[in-house]
Amino acid sequence: MNGFQCYLKRMEQVIRNEVSTSQILGYNLGVKLIRGAYMSEERAFAQENNYESPVWDSIEETHSCYNNVMNHVIDNIKPQSRCIVASHNVESCDMARERMIANNITDYRVRFG
Repeated sequence: MNGFQCYLKRMEQVIRNEVSTSQILGYNLGVKLIRGAYMSEERAFAQENNYESPVWDSIEETHSCYNNVMNHVIDNIKPQSRCIVASHNVESCDMARERMIANNITDYRVRFG
């Protein structure tokens, strides 16, 4: 499993690339989606080192990124792949459950943490 911090602006593209690459090369995808844990540190480090912050500017953008990539992973999950929805956000958990139902995922490929 790889952990993906969705508060980072680049994460939508990173996860889309990871999903695509796993399909092309045929490896089992292991994704742990994390909304964010080091936002303050990332912003402070960027400011101290004079570069643009890699962190979304608002919590709404972070939520959007998280939900978009979560949906993409669930929509493209293969039988031997895994996704952990690591979220305390009720809306995201509900959205994941709805997406699982829509994709007829009734097994252990998607879990909540």
